[in-house]
Amino acid sequence: MPSPDGLTTPSPIEEKKIYPPTQWWPLRVIDPWHKFGFLVLFWVAGFVLGWLLSLAAPGQAGLDVFFVLNGMAVIALARSFRGYGEAVRPPRPWWRLTARPLGGWWLAAYYLIPSIAAVTAGRHSDLQLSYLSSIVLGVAFANSSIRLMINRRRTRSTHPQS
Repeated sequence: MPSPDGLTTPSPIEEKKIYPPTQWWPLRVIDPWHKFGFLVLFWVAGFVLGWLLSLAAPGQAGLDVFFVLNGMAVIALARSFRGYGEAVRPPRPWWRLTARPLGGWWLAAYYLIPSIAAVTAGRHSDLQLSYLSSIVLGVAFANSSIRLMINRRRTRSTHPQS
């Protein structure tokens, strides 16, 4: 904003966000750096689990078990991650996977686009469960975003801002 002498005044510095600590039971993660750490651990654990399953059940059976467990872990983490300002203690509604709709749209695209592209290109003879689990996860994230947008519109229409 220009001042009377023509110079711009600096904008007020935003206060640093203070995140509540991670709650371990039930798991609630709010701090973005903690979320990053959990995602790194998720990736490493998935790699180790995939390796162990390839030793125990080589072939398609091991992959099928991996994709089922991976999908369950993605849902568990998504329901445990909370957005800034979101209630920590109470459980989310069953359908809610993200704090805001945009995150759900990005994750829906991440899961849906490659799976749908592979299936429509005719590469669905292998790894059918992987495509199915990705499509289920993508639809779940899209459903979450749609419902969040509907709830946001309902809230705005019942409580208009002055």
